[in-house]
Amino acid sequence: MALVAQPDLSRLTWPRRTDRLDLRPVTLDDLDAVLAYRSRPEVVVHLSHDELDREQVRERITSRIARGRPGAAEPLLALAVEERAGGRVVGDVMLRLEVSHSIARTPSEEWEGTIGYALHPDVHGRGLAAEAAAELLVLGFRDLGLRRITADAYADNIASNRVLRRIGMRHEATVRAKPLGKDGTWLDDNTWALLREEWLDLAARRSWRT
Repeated sequence: MALVAQPDLSRLTWPRRTDRLDLRPVTLDDLDAVLAYRSRPEVVVHLSHDELDREQVRERITSRIARGRPGAAEPLLALAVEERAGGRVVGDVMLRLEVSHSIARTPSEEWEGTIGYALHPDVHGRGLAAEAAAELLVLGFRDLGLRRITADAYADNIASNRVLRRIGMRHEATVRAKPLGKDGTWLDDNTWALLREEWLDLAARRSWRT
């Protein structure tokens, strides 16, 4: 089967500037800042990993740097979220890329993405997660030409579901009792999504950059 050309990550320029934030590829210089929140139980309660130690954060960043290089087998952009006022890294976001599924005789030439985010608790409630996540949609749809972008949020993660609704994503499905949670209960998983044409319409109505 012929390989499908990846979106060209090499033509992306940094930083990505929003009203209050700069987004740019995470580096090992961000290790202490990332450790400050990914080591906290209240942050990782809804994430796929437990509290991370310094070496685990180092390994995580190193892996994501490799996956952000053009031509990586499992492409993923991991971006540090830096608050422009003060220059502090307050979180990180990711955009994972994959070829759109095809049941046709030929593979799809379209790509799609999944977004995710984690921010330090002391900046929660200020709209920074939504600001960063909205910029991921710009990056994915406008700059990389993705066909579809999704996000998952457990139903009991009220704040994350609110972020995804705020940036205009569509609640597409709820899978009941999908994963076993860290407290031993089964969790419902919400899937949120946007198609490229939906985002273009949304961006036009909200006067976003297209």
